[in-house]
Amino acid sequence: MKIIQNNKSIHENKKLLGNLINSHLELLMPEKEKNQQKILELCHVGKFLMFFNNKIQIDKLSEKPDFILKGEFGKIGLEHQILVNSKSKEREGFFENIFSMAEKELDSDKDLPNFLITCYPIPYVNFKISEKQNLIKTIVQVVKEFISSEKLIENPIIEKISMTDHSQKSLNVNLGAWWVKDVTEELILSAVRKKESKLTSYRKNSGEIQWLIIVIGSNGESSYNLDNRFKMNLKTEFEKVYILEDFNNRLFELK
Repeated sequence: MKIIQNNKSIHENKKLLGNLINSHLELLMPEKEKNQQKILELCHVGKFLMFFNNKIQIDKLSEKPDFILKGEFGKIGLEHQILVNSKSKEREGFFENIFSMAEKELDSDKDLPNFLITCYPIPYVNFKISEKQNLIKTIVQVVKEFISSEKLIENPIIEKISMTDHSQKSLNVNLGAWWVKDVTEELILSAVRKKESKLTSYRKNSGEIQWLIIVIGSNGESSYNLDNRFKMNLKTEFEKVYILEDFNNRLFELK
């Protein structure tokens, strides 16, 4: 395994990221909600390409594979894969969804002032899908009361609230601290094999050279980190396989 370094300054990285993705991002933003997943993929790939010092760029957005690149290696098909703990991700998604729905209800209330509120759920609390609508109503009620009185009324979901002024109505959820999990060889192999089974269609659509980027280390309980001492002899039909540790901005070349 090889670590690829990014020694550029924050300002240099920000400028380079913009150069890499902005023209493609403009095509996705008019339907931002619909294209949310592709926007996330684009940001990941932009961060990935920053490690190559402008020698590789995005030619176009695609499907099967997710991107087609161009540069010093010629035309490259790039498939993107986010590796997360599915059980933790399901829980995160549930909470993010109900707080997002509550935010929409609060935003539609013209009598409320603008705010930036972060809610901290009761630790380890879990709910059923059937309770979703009641939970959204509860969150709206609790937040409205907190805005008017700065008092947290008794409820089954929110343990603590913080509030500050803001330019719009914004409601966030913070699921608290979590144990950092290290990614394993078995998880990586499973991710590679899953994508490897589609290589025939990737090559048909974008040529012989195919790369795979696996993204880990995003912020949340469902994410994985990569131990620096990790050793793996990966054999795959992909020409290159990389792991991007998103939050720590580290890139590892597995093949």
